[in-house]
Amino acid sequence: MSDSANKLIVIARFSINYVVRFITASLFLYCCWIPFQYLTGWFSYHVILCTFGYLPLMAEAIMLFVGDDIWSKKLDRKSKYIAHGIIITVATLVVTAGNILVFMYLSPGYHLYTAHGITGLISMILLYISLGFGLAVNYPKQAEKFLPLRPVTNKFIHNITGLLAYGIGITSLCYGYFTNWFVYYTGEESRSVALGLTIAASIWPLNGAFISLWAQLKTVF
Repeated sequence: MSDSANKLIVIARFSINYVVRFITASLFLYCCWIPFQYLTGWFSYHVILCTFGYLPLMAEAIMLFVGDDIWSKKLDRKSKYIAHGIIITVATLVVTAGNILVFMYLSPGYHLYTAHGITGLISMILLYISLGFGLAVNYPKQAEKFLPLRPVTNKFIHNITGLLAYGIGITSLCYGYFTNWFVYYTGEESRSVALGLTIAASIWPLNGAFISLWAQLKTVF
């Protein structure tokens, strides 16, 4: 491939990265404009916290490894892992806080009767599993006492559970667009547009992660 073609690809990917960021920010504001405007009780904070955890934070943590982003290119490998770990940890805690509000204030077990609630709970559980294996990757000697697995295996499990947590969390968000609370305050057209943009903007950050996951898969097996 010629140098000019490579430059065009780099420019295109760079542009897509920031279009995706713009869409992500717009979706966050769309999901939160009702809580920001009305603060309709404790449930508003569930919407704000969970949306913030999945859309800006987790998406950004994954995009760190896309490889053609200006700010992440300035970071060395170790710094990227540190930034990734901090962002994912904060995102997990934010999502957990948002989910605790549901568990505390809705009828016991109500969240398990909806696709939105079930996928949200599964995603949160996978996030903590991913965090645990992420710690094992960063501290391999200490992890040997509890996880008799190769570091490359720990990394593979960390990545695949993290991607599943993100994907299922975004699925939960998409189901959330059609919950009674959201339908009451929004129109059908805006929800349909938000659904399409959420799916499109969430897929792009995963391209670098899947390439890395495939390389690890070959190493593990």
